[in-house]
Amino acid sequence: MGRHAYSAVMRRASVAAVSLSRRLKWGSDMTDSASSSTRHRILVVAPDDCAGERLARWLVESGYHLIRYKEARKLVEMAAEEHPDLMVVSLEGMSPDEQATMVALCSESEVPAPTLVLTKDGDGMTGFIRSGCSLDWIDESTGQEKLLTRVRAMLRVASDSQQESAAAKRDGLTRVYNRRYFDERLEVEIERARRYGRKVSCVMVDIDEFKSVNATHGHQAGDGVLKVLADVLLSSTRSCDIVARYGGEEFVVILPESTGKEAAVLAERLRRAFEDCGTCLGEGEPAVTVSCGIATYPDHASDSATLLRMVDSAVFRAKAEGRNRCVVAFSESDDGFESEKVTTSRILLVEDDDYDRSVASLVLRASGYEVLEAADGKLGVSLAKTTHPDLVIVDQQLAGMSGLEATRQIIQMEEMKDVPVVALTPWDVPGKIEELARVGCRGYITKPIDTNLLASQIQVYLEE
Repeated sequence: MGRHAYSAVMRRASVAAVSLSRRLKWGSDMTDSASSSTRHRILVVAPDDCAGERLARWLVESGYHLIRYKEARKLVEMAAEEHPDLMVVSLEGMSPDEQATMVALCSESEVPAPTLVLTKDGDGMTGFIRSGCSLDWIDESTGQEKLLTRVRAMLRVASDSQQESAAAKRDGLTRVYNRRYFDERLEVEIERARRYGRKVSCVMVDIDEFKSVNATHGHQAGDGVLKVLADVLLSSTRSCDIVARYGGEEFVVILPESTGKEAAVLAERLRRAFEDCGTCLGEGEPAVTVSCGIATYPDHASDSATLLRMVDSAVFRAKAEGRNRCVVAFSESDDGFESEKVTTSRILLVEDDDYDRSVASLVLRASGYEVLEAADGKLGVSLAKTTHPDLVIVDQQLAGMSGLEATRQIIQMEEMKDVPVVALTPWDVPGKIEELARVGCRGYITKPIDTNLLASQIQVYLEE
């Protein structure tokens, strides 16, 4: 593949960067020389004195503003009072029951800040790690450098909402956007798509049998179900996506720069994520489920009103066909959508820089991909052979085995002959690009990584 072909691929992958307005800004990178006016506030909760002192020293030395507590029982209240940008919770010194309680508390939507849990080998975290990046864990024995790498990555990926106007745009119960703001943004996004010849998709998510939930178990139980669904939607979508409560038990998601196929994949991921939460209302009760409808401008509609009618009709079809499924709005060109065929793509990331690897991994996991990480070329080659990923990203500046050699070995594997391998490189010059093409790379992504563009680039290569 020559340079012109690569340029064409990158133009397709870069459409989001041209027209996508950044609704949320990323937290700025924190360095050791961070000024006091821009320092991030980190709340450290560590019952064990030694663990608390160690964390406090590391974070203060790196320029962060630290708030430290030993008592973990009032985590939500402390966070609400201190307004931290990130919480670091150490489970060291807690009993197993206390650890389980703390992990469950950290996973609740009421906790108002991204949370990093320090635990032993992920003990107690199974079932609580959400697909978004608002809750993550790291081994308690991790050293200073890797801990700070994870902290910086989470702060960068975490969005910094504009608090001064957020209240008027948010639904009071679920914290997602309200109907009024949704209507305004849908008009804006469709006009943007019309101007630049792009697509914008809409997903409607409706809770199945919600009226019977309220009638049988009461409105407080129904409110709890709404909060769980809102949390799933917020943690499973991109920062550029608009999540709103449309009314009652209906939620909607605007997906800028997204095709109908991409929206269908996301809808199925949302449906399964909510189902996997196992939201039950009592012993012997079935889990609550959702039905999803998908429609895309301009494939199914030429204006916002028609798009909403189409997505609503798709939800109606999903309900009529048995509920707990995803349906794409009908059009003559559609082949239909079968949710059972949608799978999560597995991505192997070979990158020896801890910070770059953490950032890329967080962004890709938040976009719904399964991510396997390798810190060197040798491990990357081994994982490619044994895990059968759907796509491989290889940094071309690896220490030890070079990125070029690792790429060459991966591409030469019989089991990897149809798997796209993408180079991660700071080079954007003809000679280097031609060299990557000769080795067999399907394309390249330039560093530093654009976190708002990465998922779109990956989707392009997966669809080729």
